Amino acid sequence: MFSVGKNDYFSEWLQAEMDKRDWSQSDCARAADLNRAVINKLLNGKCNPQPITLAAIARAFKIPVETAYRAAGLLPPSSDRDDTMEQLTYIFNSIQSPQRRSTAIMLLQALVTEEENERRSDPRGK
Repeated sequence: MFSVGKNDYFSEWLQAEMDKRDWSQSDCARAADLNRAVINKLLNGKCNPQPITLAAIARAFKIPVETAYRAAGLLPPSSDRDDTMEQLTYIFNSIQSPQRRSTAIMLLQALVTEEENERRSDPRGK
């Protein structure tokens, strides 16, 4: 196995993702099927994340693995729009039922229509 280069940002990112979910180190380790000591070492910068660890963390957070790789510095940064599209694609691809996929599309279309109607009714055109 190879290790990822030292990246202080990864520790901050990992803590922020845990905080979003109100997870402890134990919660994160359990969800990722990792030893709590690994999470502790990552948070304290005592070790660099391995690719297999990044994949486990991404699965636990239910995010694209590319997001974890970016946080670790393995992939170049992306724009917020790219991150949002990756997340949307990941979530949509996680839906197995064709009926639920259709429902997701209809919900997104309804949101777009709602925003268009709001823009039309706003006299300032925002």
